[in-house]
Amino acid sequence: MVKRGYNILTAWRNRWIILRIAAIVIQAMAVALTGCALWGKPGIFAGVAYLGIFLINFLLHLPDKTEMATWLNQQFPELEDSAGLFLKDPQQLNLLESLQVQKISARLALLNLPLSFYKPVWNSLVMWLIAGALSYIIYSRAGNLRPDKPIAKMQVEKVLPGILRSTITVTPPAYTGKQVRKQAAFNLLVEDSAAVAWEIMTKTPVSKVNLLFSDSSVLALKPGTDSTSWFGTKHILHPGFYQVQLDTLLSGYYQLQLIPDHPPLVKVNSPQPNTTIDFGRPPLVRIDARLTDDYAIKNAHIAATIASGTGEGVKFREQQFNFEQSFTARPNAITATKTLNLNSLGMKPGDEIYFHIAVTDSRSQQTLSDVFIVTMPDTAALFSMDGMVTALNIKPEYFRSQRQIIIETEALIRDKDSLGVAKFNSRSNELGTDQKLLRLRYGKFLGEESETNIGVGQHDHDDHDDHDHAKEPAFGDADALMDQFAHKHDNAEDATFFDPEIKKQLKATLTEMWKAELQLRLYKPQEALPYEYKALRLLKDLQQKSRAFVAKTGTKTTPLKPEKRLSGEQDKISPAIMKQAFAYNDPDAVVRAALSILDNPGILPSADVRVAELIRQALGRLTTAAAREPGKYLASMEALPKIQEGKAGTSDYNIARQGLYHLLQPRTLPQPGVRPQSKLEETYFKNLKKSGSQ
Repeated sequence: MVKRGYNILTAWRNRWIILRIAAIVIQAMAVALTGCALWGKPGIFAGVAYLGIFLINFLLHLPDKTEMATWLNQQFPELEDSAGLFLKDPQQLNLLESLQVQKISARLALLNLPLSFYKPVWNSLVMWLIAGALSYIIYSRAGNLRPDKPIAKMQVEKVLPGILRSTITVTPPAYTGKQVRKQAAFNLLVEDSAAVAWEIMTKTPVSKVNLLFSDSSVLALKPGTDSTSWFGTKHILHPGFYQVQLDTLLSGYYQLQLIPDHPPLVKVNSPQPNTTIDFGRPPLVRIDARLTDDYAIKNAHIAATIASGTGEGVKFREQQFNFEQSFTARPNAITATKTLNLNSLGMKPGDEIYFHIAVTDSRSQQTLSDVFIVTMPDTAALFSMDGMVTALNIKPEYFRSQRQIIIETEALIRDKDSLGVAKFNSRSNELGTDQKLLRLRYGKFLGEESETNIGVGQHDHDDHDDHDHAKEPAFGDADALMDQFAHKHDNAEDATFFDPEIKKQLKATLTEMWKAELQLRLYKPQEALPYEYKALRLLKDLQQKSRAFVAKTGTKTTPLKPEKRLSGEQDKISPAIMKQAFAYNDPDAVVRAALSILDNPGILPSADVRVAELIRQALGRLTTAAAREPGKYLASMEALPKIQEGKAGTSDYNIARQGLYHLLQPRTLPQPGVRPQSKLEETYFKNLKKSGSQ
């Protein structure tokens, strides 16, 4: 009995080990599949590393038979926590243990493993399916990352019967850093400005071998020692297609696609486009940018212009800074950082620095980022009263109050050593109260409720309430009934007539006042000072926005004739008549007509002159497009002549339709900021603006 139970327990343990190893292998395959989608072939190493790490860790910590017995006791109560008896020597079992082994041996033979035993494998299969779906999404989207990346696969080549073999050597330009490669296929996918060398071996001697390109250029290959080997080289500067000519025989069309070298990309993570270094803040600007390129980044730097002074006395000086990182390794992606110390640059309050990032790739293509502005506000200018006379003086005392709080805070900081701790804390708290009063005054402009007691943070709804809840509502008055259970307060978003920009700045001002008040309440006036200055700067800017200007010259209007008013005479009023001729030119009319012909295979172009002319014009459009994007239009360009000659099959019609559909330009709806393309769109756009303004 003991031997039989021991064998069952060992078999289950071995099966568990095999299932666990299978789960690790499936998980490693899922990691490798996802890695290949993200990084290409190097992604396989991620799966190998996953397999090695987890498999070694599992083998080093294999469960022994005692752990397997414990698991069986947990899963099967009918074993009565006695599975461990099968691991003992039958000679060492006492009478009770022998009876227990006989009792549970029959039960053990009838047990089936639970589904949880196979759970790791099922989870691994689910993980593999998710990785497959994720890889499919990544692969499908990767084909559309660049608009000019070839989106069609290479077509099956048809080689002239007279060609024995061909060897095409592609030498990528130096800026790519790629190695020379060879291929036998005539369809080419090469880097921009790559050198391509053709070596064509013919079965029999021929008199000439030419390559005819879509740009009407001809490359005449030179013969070797005999007339069966021909050589030629050409630098590929633009996409298109070409044919091979052996004497008078012409091959089919071969694709000539380019891998473009795009200029480097710059993404600036910090700072913001407009940054202000408020008073009390460190005069440091951290520049963090992500630089990427198709092949390699040659160099990058920061070009800055520092503006000092005001009015006609403004002075500019330019400086250039290098990033903290080195570009000697020519990386294709790097995070570049630089910290500018404005004090070391000689900047003073009121100065501004304008900078942009210039990145150059290995092909000497340069990209400039947007211009970023960093300002150090002049605290003395904030205290100036210039412009207050001509401004719309809505709340001048509030501006002066904020300046007074700053003056008193600076005085408190200066007198800290001469004041005692208690008096210093008391004056700081009083300044916090003054800041709170000022904040409450500004809060009224945003519809905030006032506070009756200074120092109380919120309403005491039990002792003071503005709403009359005891009033009985009239019968049928739903609003009055709701008022018994709803406590309504002013809505800060709707209780003001200010425009959204003014409200946004007022909210920012209140936030800074809150922060200043907090530090003053904590007896930290030095830390409150930056928030006070920022609040003053926001208020000063708000004051400048509220200026009202009066025109110097009056407007002359036509005097009214009282005798004609309210007379009801409308004889001399003629209705406005607008005559417009709408001209609509569809640049894709030929393509649409050709598509309608292809949708009816019974129409033979050779039997109708007009149909043949439409097909010929559509073929011209396809030829022009194929010279620009051969991978997308070349197959359609080859299929359309077969249809024109009446030798096409169903697949040729489908291929031709696909290319013509790609030629159709989508028509966009009129949008603000977009210039109308026709009189009809212009009229619609004007009427749309009128209806929107009413």
